[in-house]
Amino acid sequence: MAFAGLIFIGLLFGVILGASVVAFTVVRAGGPLKESLFGDGARMHAFGSAPKAPELTLEADTRHKALLEELRITQKLLDQGRVEREQHDKAAKAATVEMAAVRNQLADRELRIQALEGSLREATLRIDNLLGQVSDRTEELARVSLQLKDARMELDVTESGSTVTTSQMIRLQQERDELAALVDQLRPRRPTSRPFA
Repeated sequence: MAFAGLIFIGLLFGVILGASVVAFTVVRAGGPLKESLFGDGARMHAFGSAPKAPELTLEADTRHKALLEELRITQKLLDQGRVEREQHDKAAKAATVEMAAVRNQLADRELRIQALEGSLREATLRIDNLLGQVSDRTEELARVSLQLKDARMELDVTESGSTVTTSQMIRLQQERDELAALVDQLRPRRPTSRPFA
């Protein structure tokens, strides 16, 4: 099978090579066969030098110079446009790089803002918690303060009662002493017994 394929490829290559040699010979030789195969273009030599151009008239020369000038101006404009386009491309690339840097900065700032917002939320929660604790302790302190006031009032009442009791005791002692003195004064005196003579 492979051998038959190789034979076929060899035959095909031989046919193509033979057709190329025949075509080269016909083109090189010229004649009616060349004209019938290639038409009016066969009059031109395939491998010979090109025929000389006819001499230009004054009007054609002027037109030729004008066309050359237009071509030069067009080429100059094309070069100028190419330079401007290259400058524009460079500016666009620089702007793209700058925009990418700005986008990166914005992304970094956005991340920092998100981190700060997270910290702010945590701080707000801590502050709310601390405010709740302060409120609880304030209520507790208010209760303790009321208890202290009550205790102070009780202490004041107790102290005033103690003072009253002490003053009453002193007054009662004084009254007892006075009554004892009065009893002593009112008690009849016994006559002193005289010894019998």
